[in-house]
Amino acid sequence: MKTNRVITILSVFVILLVWLTAGIGLFYTDGGSPRYFESMHGVTVQLFGDGVYANHSFVVAGVRKGTDAVMLLLSIVFLVATTKRSLGNKVKLVHAGTLFSIMYYAVTLAFETMYNRMFLAYAALLSVTFFAFVFTMIDLFVTIRPVDENVKHTKTAIFTMLCGCAGLVWLMDIIPATITNVPPDFVSIYTTSPTKFLDIAIFFPSYILIGIMLLRRKMASYIFVPLALTFVTFIAVVVIGQTISHMIYDVYIPIHQLIGYVGIFVVLGSVSLIVNIKFMFTCWPKSEIRG
Repeated sequence: MKTNRVITILSVFVILLVWLTAGIGLFYTDGGSPRYFESMHGVTVQLFGDGVYANHSFVVAGVRKGTDAVMLLLSIVFLVATTKRSLGNKVKLVHAGTLFSIMYYAVTLAFETMYNRMFLAYAALLSVTFFAFVFTMIDLFVTIRPVDENVKHTKTAIFTMLCGCAGLVWLMDIIPATITNVPPDFVSIYTTSPTKFLDIAIFFPSYILIGIMLLRRKMASYIFVPLALTFVTFIAVVVIGQTISHMIYDVYIPIHQLIGYVGIFVVLGSVSLIVNIKFMFTCWPKSEIRG
């Protein structure tokens, strides 16, 4: 009971901080205008010039604002999941998967956003989401058990591994850049891209391992699979929001990036939602009311 109370309190702070960071990121303006900047790579880049993303390129500012809009919507889902955690395993897993998605958002704010006056708010969001996630995972490992551990989930396991491979889509730009020694377009004015590192170095192998764990019916996989699939669905919604934001700000996106960076994730995210729902209803056919 005490752990659940801590999770609830931390989750409320998470919601408030998401409203603060995403709300200001999306709506705040200081009346600035676009300007041009020459990067360390000798490339002239148009900067957004307004709000907390003033020092970001137009492309990345569009990404950030599209993500902020999605986060405001996701916070409502997270709020509902937080208030309904006692209804059973499926709601707990939706809460945890949504919380993990918010933590990923917090990481990108902390490590990919140019310094601005929201620095301490970003730090607070990262801190609160991290500890909320720790307590949530402790609770899940204590309470989550599938109804029938003998049911095979081969297709779900294979699909989960396939989702992990989607992170390798960045190689489409990275490999040619490695050969030519010319930084890929996404580097722009930045020194590197933390999300690409996460996708390739962490998420790709993690999804493979989660799939293997499910094939071997390891208990932890019944927790990690719903979280992993929820996150893929989150990414699908985010890239849709980012694409709409780019359209609003007249940012041109090459067709190969629309297919590779948007199309693939939208398809995988949509299928992930269906697979995730089926998986959870197979593992837990009926909701159990828990105190």
